[in-house]
Formats: sequence, C-alpha cells, structure tokens
Amino acid sequence: MLIADTIDPMQSQADGKFYTSKQALRRTYRADGNPQGVEYVEVGNEQKPHIQKNGGVVRDRAAARDAVDKALAAVERGEGIQA
Repeated sequence: MLIADTIDPMQSQADGKFYTSKQALRRTYRADGNPQGVEYVEVGNEQKPHIQKNGGVVRDRAAARDAVDKALAAVERGEGIQA
C-alpha cells in the first residue's frame, strides 16, 4: 500500500496559502513555518482512545487477567473437564 503526499488544494489556516502537498501544509503548522511564529496542532484524524489502528478494541488487561485466573481456578477444581 502506498500513501501519496499529494492532496487536493487545501488552504493553510496558518498562512492562508493553498498547498497540494501534505508535507508542505504541515510545515506551515510549525512555529518556524508560519508568519505568526506559533505552533499549531492538526486535529481531526486521531484515533478514539478505545480503538486501535487495526480497528480492534483495546484489551482491558486487568479484566483479561481476572478471566484467566478464574479459568485456571475452575480447571484446578476440576470444573469443565469431561471424562
């Protein structure tokens, strides 16, 4: 898979110019790349905290550990074993 640097002409909110390169547009968000000398943050593409890049839900490690502990205890008690 290839991700291109080109975009449809987009106006930078930092300097008002139009850009067709993601890299050039993002450069205007840095303090040394815009006339105001202010650092800007691009928003809108971040993942929700409970969603991973692969689209899965982030595992609750404590709940997973509790489930494994309960399952091991059940096996040690002989539950779930069919003869």
